[in-house]
Amino acid sequence: MTDASWSDPAVERIARAVGIRAGLSFASSRRDAAETGIRRAMARVGIADAERYLDLISREGAVLDDLLAELTVGETYFFREPAVFDVVRDEIVPRLLERHGASHVVRAWSAACATGEEAYSLAITLAELKGGAPGTVLGTDISRARLASARRGWYRRWSLRGVPDAVVRRYFREQREGVQLVPEIRRLAEFRYNNLAEDRYPAISTGIWGMDIILCRNVLIYFEREAIGSVARRLIDSLSDEGWLLLGAADPVLSDVVHCEAVPTSAGLAYRRPRARVRHGAHHAPDLAGEAHALSPRHADRPAIAIEHAAEPEVAPPAPAPPAASAAPAASAARVDAPDDEAIHAAYAARDYDRAIALARDRLARGEDDAASWAVLVRALANLGRLEEAGRASAAALDRHRLSAELLYLHAVLLAQGERAADAADAARRALYLDRTLIVAHLALATALARLGRRSDARRALENAERLLEVLPPEAIVPASDGEPARRLLAMVRVQCDLLSRSDA
Repeated sequence: MTDASWSDPAVERIARAVGIRAGLSFASSRRDAAETGIRRAMARVGIADAERYLDLISREGAVLDDLLAELTVGETYFFREPAVFDVVRDEIVPRLLERHGASHVVRAWSAACATGEEAYSLAITLAELKGGAPGTVLGTDISRARLASARRGWYRRWSLRGVPDAVVRRYFREQREGVQLVPEIRRLAEFRYNNLAEDRYPAISTGIWGMDIILCRNVLIYFEREAIGSVARRLIDSLSDEGWLLLGAADPVLSDVVHCEAVPTSAGLAYRRPRARVRHGAHHAPDLAGEAHALSPRHADRPAIAIEHAAEPEVAPPAPAPPAASAAPAASAARVDAPDDEAIHAAYAARDYDRAIALARDRLARGEDDAASWAVLVRALANLGRLEEAGRASAAALDRHRLSAELLYLHAVLLAQGERAADAADAARRALYLDRTLIVAHLALATALARLGRRSDARRALENAERLLEVLPPEAIVPASDGEPARRLLAMVRVQCDLLSRSDA
């Protein structure tokens, strides 16, 4: 029966559709505000009839994204709740560095980051602590418009209320009636689409895995109770073994919802992965409704590569690899010889993706058509959220370099995020036909097979990746992995195996 607080049954159905997609709850106290938001979103696309709008959001992802952004809180500012950043600076990061050493690159995730103020606040905090190797920050949100704003790094002065003048002078420049973050801080943060209610994380290639710090503040209060449990489990599973999850003061106590360790801090409770975690066992209730989690950037509209379907055979591990160099190009395992190659890879490794794109395109336009430059171009476009361009670049690259295992892997990654799991599996298999030791292709295949409901095949692909990783030196950079050391990928593979096992339990 329709709740009396909704003015129109179609508006109630719109709210239900949003609830299914994003896990949002509309209690009686929120329904007037929710309906006002729905009406505002309808007005932006020029539709007054709720039935027509309901049909539109079922067909147009951009319209649904706009509605979700309208119905979720996007207001934020720099260093909101300063005590949280004090805990990161004074308690969490020192413990991480004591555990892992001063060279450890801290990985932080600002979940539901809105227009980026929280993510950049984390980046500034890490930069001030870590000096030359501050770490990396991932910001994700359900609104692509907010993410585009975050990438620009431009803010009005109101976003800096309460920030000390010395911090503003050090990290911001006056510009166009506002302030612009300095490039050094902007490059520390990446922004990508993610819907916390979907089962697409932990995710290796998107970076949502093995996080040392996760901030997800005042978000769970908007979720249905069932969704709170699902999101909480995925957040905990996205932590590194020594990682910390910080929620907002109004959020539920997670230890009442999922199996985790609650740790008191000066800013309230923080959460960690359970200490007694069994490698392939389950100590808490399973929640892997999506079979396994995506390992890749989002959305690409390219045709599949047609190859025969084949089961994932077991592979023998390679001979032990020599110790890795202290640094390696993140974008590709290909040899770098020419100065142009070095410049392209240096720009990518510095997370200056706009420059990497420009250099790669310039090199390709001059006829120096190598697979490594194409790989950098595809990766950089995807990392900036320019996913249609990344898909087109991926297809163009494969037209020229059909025997590049890395390019086929990247194509598989993009196809998986475009909801084309069968095509992604085909592309990953073809990459493995070319190079059975390409670990990231085994991971992409596992993701695609799990999305198709083929859990046993997905687990076999993960076990193949695990065998290959186990013989590498822990700090060896895994080829085509965007600079990840073997130890971190191995830990994540084992988490993925746990998740699959729990889903079958």
